[in-house]
Amino acid sequence: MKTLIVYFSFSGNNELLAKDVAKDLEADLLQITEPKKRGIFRIMLDMLFNRFPKINELNILWDEYHHIVLMAPIWNYIIAHPMKTFIKKSKEDLKNYSFITLCSGRDTQKEKIAAQLEKLARYEPKVIIEFETRTFITPEQESKGAYKVTQEDLTRLKKADAYHNFLETYITKKETA
Repeated sequence: MKTLIVYFSFSGNNELLAKDVAKDLEADLLQITEPKKRGIFRIMLDMLFNRFPKINELNILWDEYHHIVLMAPIWNYIIAHPMKTFIKKSKEDLKNYSFITLCSGRDTQKEKIAAQLEKLARYEPKVIIEFETRTFITPEQESKGAYKVTQEDLTRLKKADAYHNFLETYITKKETA
């Protein structure tokens, strides 16, 4: 049995993370895409009206995977809406999943993410990991707008205990599967 990473990325940061984690887990990788190009205005409307935007279909053979890892940005405490659409559509198949995000990070955000995931998927995730960019972005970098995460940033973030615990659990389950 394999692991599948399903990700949505607006700025490219979560895509870089997804590709990097896929290497660590030797996982398959699928990207959530939309029929229409997404911009800041659509993001704001989705947040304001709690919309579930249309996404392109992903053909997933669910029986081939023992664990699904979802990755997406967090926008003002809210999981990116294209990911929310995917979770809502796939809730019957998301019984063994985790959620990892590369986000700015805010107090109490993890609890809000957990509540959203459980409401959408009907199951709580095995693990939630927030890689917080606020731990290394300087105020000067932040003032310039969207920050592009580097491979060096990811290497630093992946030293977190939560990530190592996740990898250990994954490797143990993979060996017993």
